[in-house]
Amino acid sequence: MTQWLIWITIGLTVLAIVALFRGLYLLIAAEFGVQIDERLLGPAWRELQKRRQAEKGTRLWERVLAQLPIARGVDRHLEQAHVALTPSEWVAIWLLVTLATASMGYLLTQTWITALLMGILGFLLPPMWLNRRIEQRRAAFADQLIDTLRLMISALQAGHGLLQAVQLVAEEMPPPTSEEFAQVVREVGLGYSMNEALRRLGERMANDELDMVITAINIQNEVGGSLSEILENIAETIEERIRLQGEIRAITAQQRMSALLITALPFILALIISVISPGYLNPMFEPGWRWLPLSALFMMGIGQLLMRRMLRVDY
Repeated sequence: MTQWLIWITIGLTVLAIVALFRGLYLLIAAEFGVQIDERLLGPAWRELQKRRQAEKGTRLWERVLAQLPIARGVDRHLEQAHVALTPSEWVAIWLLVTLATASMGYLLTQTWITALLMGILGFLLPPMWLNRRIEQRRAAFADQLIDTLRLMISALQAGHGLLQAVQLVAEEMPPPTSEEFAQVVREVGLGYSMNEALRRLGERMANDELDMVITAINIQNEVGGSLSEILENIAETIEERIRLQGEIRAITAQQRMSALLITALPFILALIISVISPGYLNPMFEPGWRWLPLSALFMMGIGQLLMRRMLRVDY
C-alpha cells in the first residue's frame, strides 16, 4: 500500500512540475511579447470568445474546473495581474501544486501531518503569488502615474485629443502603465466608450489617485473646460499624496515585517520539527487535543487582523 502511495505522489509531483513549466512559459511569453495572448485584450474580446466557445463547445475538464468554488473571481484577478492563463488553467495549476506539495511532504516524512501542512502551504502559495503580483503591478502603476499625467498634459497642450494622449502613454511609458493604457485603447477600438474603458482601468488598478483623474476626465467631458489645466492641478495634488504615502510606508515598514514574521514563524517551526523528528507533533492532533492547534490558528488570525488594522493609516 505504501509503495502505491509513493508512486501516486511521484506522478502527481511530475504533473505539477509540467503544469508549472506550462504556466511559466505563458507568463514569460506574455511578459516579453513572444506570444500576445488574445485573452488579454479585455472584456469585449472575452465576451466574443465566450460566444464562440458556446457554439463550438469547450473541453470537459475546463467546464468542470470552471464550476469549482475556487474558480469564482479568478478571471478578474488574472486580468488584474496580467497573467496569460484562463481560469481553468489557473485552477488546474493551483490544484496540482497543492497535491504536489502534500505528496512531497508525505515522501519526506512518511507522516500525514506533514503532508497536511505541506498541502495547506501549497494551497496558499498560488493565490499569495497572484495577489502579490497584483500589488506589485498596482504599486508600479502608482509610481508611474505622475509621469503618465505629465505625458498626457504635454500631448493635450500640443493639440492632441484624449484618445491620442492615451495612445501616446501606451507607446512611451514602461510596463505596467503601457500595458494598461494599451488595453484602454483596444477596448475603445472594440466599441467601448472612453469613459467605460477608463472605468475598467480604475477597477483593475484600484488606485485613489487614478480615480481622481478618471472622475475629472468624466466631468470635463460633460461640462467642458481645459483638460490639460485640470490634469495639471490633479498632478500637483497627487504628488503631495504620494510623498505623504511614502513617508507613512517608511515609518511602518519594520512593524509590517514583524507582523509577517510572527505569523509565519509557527508554521515554519512546525515544518522543521516534522522533518527532523517525524511524528513528534502527532499527539497534538489526537482526539482530545485537537482544540489546541485550532485555537492557536484562530488566535493567530485575530492577531494578524489586529496588527494590520493598527498599521493602516487613513490619509
